Amino acid sequence: NTTYRVDVSDAAPMNVMGSPYVKNRYLLRIHRTGYQSAESIASELAWLSALRHQAGLAVPEPVLSLEGAPLVTVSAPGIPEPRVCSLLRWINGRFCDRCKPGHFGAVGDLMARLHDHAVHWKPPTGFTRRWWDWEGLFGDNAGFHLDSDEVWALLPDDYHDMFHAVARQVGQVMLEMGQGPDASGLIHADLHMGNLLFSGGEARPIDFDDCGLGYWVYDFAVALSDWQDSPEWPRYHDALLKGYAQVRPLPEEQLNYLDLFMAARRVALMLWATDMAQVNSNYRAGLEGWLARYAGRVRQYLDS
Repeated sequence: NTTYRVDVSDAAPMNVMGSPYVKNRYLLRIHRTGYQSAESIASELAWLSALRHQAGLAVPEPVLSLEGAPLVTVSAPGIPEPRVCSLLRWINGRFCDRCKPGHFGAVGDLMARLHDHAVHWKPPTGFTRRWWDWEGLFGDNAGFHLDSDEVWALLPDDYHDMFHAVARQVGQVMLEMGQGPDASGLIHADLHMGNLLFSGGEARPIDFDDCGLGYWVYDFAVALSDWQDSPEWPRYHDALLKGYAQVRPLPEEQLNYLDLFMAARRVALMLWATDMAQVNSNYRAGLEGWLARYAGRVRQYLDS
C-alpha cells in the first residue's frame, strides 16, 4: 500500500490520559489493487476496532469517514482505476533499534493477547480474510501479481528444489494439524520488529494488512525468524515464549514445528519478492542477494 502521515493542525485537541495515539496525527492508506478486496479491508478494520474497544490493545484504530463509512473509494485523473482508502489513528512509540530480551517478552505478551481475543471473538457477518494455509503461503491465494506456477518457475533451479522441499513438508504438517481452533485462528501474520512499536515496555502492533486465518505457530515463526542467526537467539526465543505463556498456554505441539515454519516464512517471502520484482524495480535490483541469503537459511534447515 501507499501510506501517508496526515497531521491535522486545526482539529480539537485529544486530551485522553494514557492514550496510545499521537494527538491529531493519522495514517492514510491508499490500498494496492488486487491484493485485498474492499470486503477484506473492512474486515481487517472490524478486527482492529474490536481489539481496541473490547481487548483494550494499543492497535491502529480505524477512523470513519464523515458519512460514517470505514472505507472510501477514490478516483483521480491519470490513475487507471479507483483506489480504496482507509484512515487509522497514529500509534505512539519507537521502533526497536537495539533489541533486548525484554522487547521479545513484550511481543510474546502481545501475541498471546491477540490470539486470545481471536479465539473468543465472534466476527461480524461478511467477515473475510485470507487463509495463510498452503495456498496462502505458496499458491494462488498468496496475492501474487502472477499465477503461482509462474512465480515458482522464475526461481533458479537450486532454490526451486529447496523451497519445494520445505513447501511439501509444510503441506504435510498442515494436514496433520487440521484447521480447528486449537491449531489455528485469526493471526497478525506479519508480526516482525518492523511492524512493532514500543512504549513504556509495551509492544504495539501496526500494519494488519496481512492479518488472516492461520496457524498459531506461524505468528511465532514470523516474530523469530529474522533472529535465528543472532548470538542472542536463545534469549530472544525464550523471552518471547515466556511472555506468551504468562498470558496464554503455549501451543506446545505446534512449537515442535517452529523451525519448519520459520523456513516456510522465508520461502513465502522469497516467492513474494520474486513476484514483486516483476513489477517493481527496487525489488528487481535486490532480488538476487535476498534469494541467496534466504536460500542459505533454508538450506541450513533442510541439512539439520
